[in-house]
Amino acid sequence: MPVELEYDYESVTASMDIFSEDDINSLRQWTQNLDKSKYVPKDLTNKQLVLFYNACYGDLDRTKVCIEKYYSCRKNAPEFFDNRRTTTTEIVPVIDALEFALLPGKSCEGYDIIYHRLHHTEPSKYNFDLGVKLLFMTIDMYLSKRGPQPGLMFLFDMRGVKLGHITRCGLTGFRKFFTYIQEAMPVRMRAIHVLNTEPILDKLLLVIRPFMEKKFYDMLHFHHKDEDMEKFFSTVVSRSTVPSDNGGTLPDTQTLNKRCIQNLHAMEDYFKAEEEQRIAALPDKKRDKAMEKAFKNLDID
Repeated sequence: MPVELEYDYESVTASMDIFSEDDINSLRQWTQNLDKSKYVPKDLTNKQLVLFYNACYGDLDRTKVCIEKYYSCRKNAPEFFDNRRTTTTEIVPVIDALEFALLPGKSCEGYDIIYHRLHHTEPSKYNFDLGVKLLFMTIDMYLSKRGPQPGLMFLFDMRGVKLGHITRCGLTGFRKFFTYIQEAMPVRMRAIHVLNTEPILDKLLLVIRPFMEKKFYDMLHFHHKDEDMEKFFSTVVSRSTVPSDNGGTLPDTQTLNKRCIQNLHAMEDYFKAEEEQRIAALPDKKRDKAMEKAFKNLDID
């Protein structure tokens, strides 16, 4: 099953600030000559390759490092990247506990926006690994639908976050999360705005700061729950691009979340094909084990 991304290659690449078809051909040839120990598939499509190329601003050496890191991260974090379906018994309660969406508009600077917050604020309902899995599924959906873009922004609403949520997150999970976000994710990450900050923020930063590069940390912008948001709406994201729960004019977060889940469910074939492509790229013994695990997941569900 081929890995099919939805975006229109010709129109998107025509609008990119840096693009060379010769560079993409060079990258394809490079992937085909790689040793299997790098875990990089030899059948990456132009649509897949140009995501990395755009994220690295056309620098071929950086692009190659990003591709290798991407597949290494996915191989070493199956809890985030394998068996990605919205109907598994383990993930359904987590979907109910969170609200997340790819927002339909863009920021004031023209960047795409992924929104995330808790729906149920009881810590016992929170699962870090599965929450990250859903976030990364949403990012993959964004890349499939919109392709390479000038930038991506995260909009996190911290309402209801408690110490109990932090204690349910392991340091290994944080390390894998930040490694992927900072070194392997094929997007131009621009900013992270955190709304409705709670007193627990200082403790959270104390835990995650060691995993963050300075460049990434400098992308963080915090907005206190009592802050006057007019400047935010005029300079960062307009009201027309923000959910009504946060003072915007979009539908409420539950409505946006349900639409996002429907889109993720419709991408089940894509997630399956992407995992199969990664499995096929593994060395023989690791591939056999990965295939056996994938079949067991199907049996369980």
